[in-house]
Amino acid sequence: MNQLRICSPFNNVVASGIANTDLTPLLGTCLEGLDLTLGGTAFTKAMITAIQLKANGKVIFDTTGANLDASENFKGYCAADVTRLSLNFMERKARSPNAFQAGSIDLSKASGINNLRLEVTIAGATAPTLSAIAQVSPAVAVPGEEAIRFLMRRRHRVVQTIGAGGVYVPLLIPHMDPAGGGSVYQRILFYSANMTGFKVQRDGFTEFEVTKLENEWLQKCSGRTPQANLVVFDPILDNLQQGRVWDTTPASKIQSAQFYGMFSAGETITTETEELLPLSSY
Repeated sequence: MNQLRICSPFNNVVASGIANTDLTPLLGTCLEGLDLTLGGTAFTKAMITAIQLKANGKVIFDTTGANLDASENFKGYCAADVTRLSLNFMERKARSPNAFQAGSIDLSKASGINNLRLEVTIAGATAPTLSAIAQVSPAVAVPGEEAIRFLMRRRHRVVQTIGAGGVYVPLLIPHMDPAGGGSVYQRILFYSANMTGFKVQRDGFTEFEVTKLENEWLQKCSGRTPQANLVVFDPILDNLQQGRVWDTTPASKIQSAQFYGMFSAGETITTETEELLPLSSY
């Protein structure tokens, strides 16, 4: 982060509606993060039912206020504050410069992005106020960064109803199927109250199979902070990315990929992904 820039004022900040701000003035920079400030008589993160960042009209980041807050606290990328909500695009605890920068959004002319818009859906607030500050750096071509320069962190989500617990259930993961182009995952986040473990396979080989408690112990040992009702598949626990990200793209030569969850009871879960892809893959 070289600069902090006040974003354009949000439009339509009302009790129930979609507030929005034009981030096009940030073109020419590299966007590393956005910090939202919530104010008003009654306006909480739980009242934000959708946060969508759109580049050239394509949704590249999609979550909710509560889900985002839980994932950033899990990673240790923000401090507890009821009025602050952060969208971090880069990997702030990475152990190499390229891994640190991967995920930030290149807004240079060469990126092909000509408009950027943030939409925040508010439900049930009272006299809300909303503002944002952008963390940016110059969008310059640095030798050695060619391979990661145009990769940005995509965050997409899907809702799935789980039946009775006690058996492994195939889980819906956005963009996982290699036949459809696959994706490169930094993390997969399951917002679930009843998930007790998971199993991950590629080409029929089981690569991960852990209980929720075992998974959280490993994460605590690596400096993560597990959150209530959140189970995270985090293959980059050691804060490296090369050879660690979970890749199902054609470049990986993977033919099939499956993700299974174990549950103690039926429920409806939301699965969100953190992926590294260029805009052309959307």
